[in-house]
Amino acid sequence: MYKSKIFRGVVSGHFVVDVLNSTGAVLLAVLKDPLGLSYAQIGTAITLYLLVGSLSQPVFGWLADKLPGRTMLLAAGSVVWMVLFYSLVAFAPSWTWLLPAFLLAPLGSGLFHPIGASAAATSAPERAASATSTFFFFGQIGLAFGPFLAGALVGSFGAPGLLPLTALALIPAAMLFLATGEERSMVVRRMQSKAAQRQALTATAITLIIAFVALVAMRSSLQSIYQAYLPQLFQSRGWSPTLFGLMAGVFMGAGAVGQMLTGSFADRYGLRAAAVLPLLLGVPAGLLLLLTPSIWGAFAACAAFGLLVGGQHSVLVVHAQQLLPVKQGLAAGLILGFTFASGAIGTWFAGQLADSVGLDQVMIWATALGLPCALLALTLPGRTRPALAPAAVPAGD
Repeated sequence: MYKSKIFRGVVSGHFVVDVLNSTGAVLLAVLKDPLGLSYAQIGTAITLYLLVGSLSQPVFGWLADKLPGRTMLLAAGSVVWMVLFYSLVAFAPSWTWLLPAFLLAPLGSGLFHPIGASAAATSAPERAASATSTFFFFGQIGLAFGPFLAGALVGSFGAPGLLPLTALALIPAAMLFLATGEERSMVVRRMQSKAAQRQALTATAITLIIAFVALVAMRSSLQSIYQAYLPQLFQSRGWSPTLFGLMAGVFMGAGAVGQMLTGSFADRYGLRAAAVLPLLLGVPAGLLLLLTPSIWGAFAACAAFGLLVGGQHSVLVVHAQQLLPVKQGLAAGLILGFTFASGAIGTWFAGQLADSVGLDQVMIWATALGLPCALLALTLPGRTRPALAPAAVPAGD
């Protein structure tokens, strides 16, 4: 799959897109005093940024499906779009100029993600889970490195220090543009006939979709709750910011590694095993993390829990593309948008509940969500699985 220009382009593009996505909070913190921003303005801007980026993905996925053979051009344009508007944010003289530019930037991310996720699977149909997990791995690496890089640059040079990162993003944009030739030279064969695509959904298919939606919502909530409240939980136990910040980094880093391992495991043993086993094993790992009095034990359990629970995202995207009765771009946009939105709702609900019963209890309840998630994951296909992506062959074959 690494021989494909398309795969190399979308993977490198995902890295720089999520590097830019992760710099918003750092950039706004630097601009707070020069522009006289309040915490309410910063919170509003970040919340709207996330909503624009996630809710636009289904629309852009549908658009990409309508333009076959041109998706790499769209992906290249989406990266350039983010470069343009982040550069404008870096030079914004006031809140009035900053907010529109900041909220237009995530449209590039919303366009790129469904195209990238779909193209990663299509570029290597026989290893779709591995290809998709690699795609998301590079995105998570971008999210991890982005704040560090942005902090170092804007800390030294002010907001214009962001420009080296935007310039770096032009390299993957060029790679995506050069991949348009490979995309045009491929003829896409759908594994299902047009008649099958027009066939009405059966009761069994509807049941499977409902189970899948519930699985995605609960698993996303579980991961998002840990991501949001793990630092606060250990801060309340007297840990230093260095320690609980490091734990948050371990959780995210282990999830990125889990993406790679789970994708490879799914290609060999099927989506069901790649989801059910990690979710079941994640429950004792999470409880150990929450209950152990040992700092080293907590870090080890955190790494195990992040590895196990954080790895299913890519395989669920692959399954959505083969399960949902829509084309791949729209399927990717729907599942990505729904994943982020459901995780945000679950995190909000956990916060409300924590004020009543305590954060420790809420985290234990959230960990227990791994059990119903594992039961729902039994509906995923096993070792003998259907084709994960359209087969792509050179034109004329």
